[in-house]
Amino acid sequence: MSFKKCLLLLLCLILISGCKTRKPEKESENLNEPSKTVLSGSFVVSGAYALAPLARQWADDFMKIHPDVNIEVRETGTGQGISDLLEKKAMLAMISRPLAEPEKEAGIWTIPVAKEGVATIVNQDNPFINRIMKQGLSTDELQKFFTSDSPVRWGEVLDTAGTQKAVVYARVDESGAAEVFAGFFYKKASDLKGVKVNGDLEMIKSIQDNKLAIGFCNFSYAFNFSTGERKEKIQLVPFDLDFDNKVDRKEWPFKNLAMAHRSIWLGIYPECLCRELMIGSVGKPTDPAIIGFLKYVLSAGQERVKEKGLCELNNVYIRYALESLQ
Repeated sequence: MSFKKCLLLLLCLILISGCKTRKPEKESENLNEPSKTVLSGSFVVSGAYALAPLARQWADDFMKIHPDVNIEVRETGTGQGISDLLEKKAMLAMISRPLAEPEKEAGIWTIPVAKEGVATIVNQDNPFINRIMKQGLSTDELQKFFTSDSPVRWGEVLDTAGTQKAVVYARVDESGAAEVFAGFFYKKASDLKGVKVNGDLEMIKSIQDNKLAIGFCNFSYAFNFSTGERKEKIQLVPFDLDFDNKVDRKEWPFKNLAMAHRSIWLGIYPECLCRELMIGSVGKPTDPAIIGFLKYVLSAGQERVKEKGLCELNNVYIRYALESLQ
């Protein structure tokens, strides 16, 4: 065999050997595949009403994948969820408002898991529904309903002859929805007046039962999850943001949940009434079961978000959240 042929054969053998011994590059994580890691343990998730139905679904799904993990979800409101977290009564908190400075200083770590908005709602059979839907309610008018010390008549706010008193409903629990809604008037949740109810479901029922009622709720509770249509006797109030006493195209309320979610991402709905829904812990989690659960929430679990009436995260949010878990 000639020298050239021997040299060529030697080079081929070296290349083949190099290919066999070369370590494969790390495959990109498939976000839709559940982890094959064996996990065990138990933990409590406490907090926001807006996130609780979805968190229960996530917990059920995750426990089916990991039978040795037990997750308890408590629907207590954002404020109580954070208190439970700081008092070590829960390992994770469902949070539906920005953290206050003392909460940040306490070392609470958060990641976004969904998005949501807060809407003003009235009974569909309100005697002034035509005026409400044609002209909307300005921030000043809404503030009269929710911050006045004495009963407010519909007529005095809507500039009509109506003498019926509005039945105003607010939240008794420490809810993120109340904080966000009050912030629309540059107020605090504690400033809101009215009959106090506990949670979105009680709010919806109260509005449905009274033609003169007005209140507020999370988007996800104002609509039927399965159909995407508004719940019976519930009407979302359009905002008169430019104070011109008419509802413009951008101020028109949503006919269905898909339109509501679209308005959040396009910035059509007032940004101050939209927020991230988060899961938080005291410091970055170190428990493998909790880390596994959060990774599931940000991957295959996102398929459940729309089913529960919430707005999904986009890929940028998801990538950021996953990186923060590393």
